[in-house]
Amino acid sequence: MATLRRLNAKGIAEFRSFLARIRAGEEFQQSPAVLYVDSTSEPLSKEIRIDAKRFKRKYDAAKYLHELLAPMDSPSLMIDEGLWSWLALFYFDQLSPVGSDGKRRPREDYHYIPVKGGFRSDRHLLSGPYKLYAMHSERSRLLLHPPLHEHGQFVYDLGWRRDLITNRGLVEAIDSLYWNAKGKRPKRGATTASSAGNLRRFISVIQQLDFNYDLFGMTGPEIVALLPAEFEAWLPE
Repeated sequence: MATLRRLNAKGIAEFRSFLARIRAGEEFQQSPAVLYVDSTSEPLSKEIRIDAKRFKRKYDAAKYLHELLAPMDSPSLMIDEGLWSWLALFYFDQLSPVGSDGKRRPREDYHYIPVKGGFRSDRHLLSGPYKLYAMHSERSRLLLHPPLHEHGQFVYDLGWRRDLITNRGLVEAIDSLYWNAKGKRPKRGATTASSAGNLRRFISVIQQLDFNYDLFGMTGPEIVALLPAEFEAWLPE
């Protein structure tokens, strides 16, 4: 267990340098001192103890962090650069795992250090899933099914359209169509281009329906009821 902290400007600069050195082949240290020393990090207003647990899925991490950060309850939490940078460094071993060749290949910095504005603001590997869980709770399980270091096809297909991914009824509809409740995983073929009624086809149909319906004011079942016959095969039994 550790006490959750926030990286300051110097700590974030050290993190950027750390990422560059890892890309250059430097060996990763499991607990970099930058996380804990006062010159590079600072305590939060409330003491929160955090566990260095392993997460099977992004959903598990998002749920854990949502519960962990509940005492903070601050509007600025989502855009707290120092906090999310600290968390990314704390869980870096999972956010940039060793490949089959024994090497780590970190992504671009914005996957670990948040940026404000643009599509990159939602690409942080921890704050992005946290936001989705905060919006959709259990219904985010389809979007957050991939391992912690991956985004997954559902997020790639939906994430660039904020009006889609923030629509609770729409995410509920997607969950009801493409989530395999028995297998606890996405249904096979949901993101396959050759499958009738696949996710991209769903997005295309929704964009057409959006001209005539207030989709933000509709529930998941109401949206599903508008879909053409090709989607019937995806409905739960």
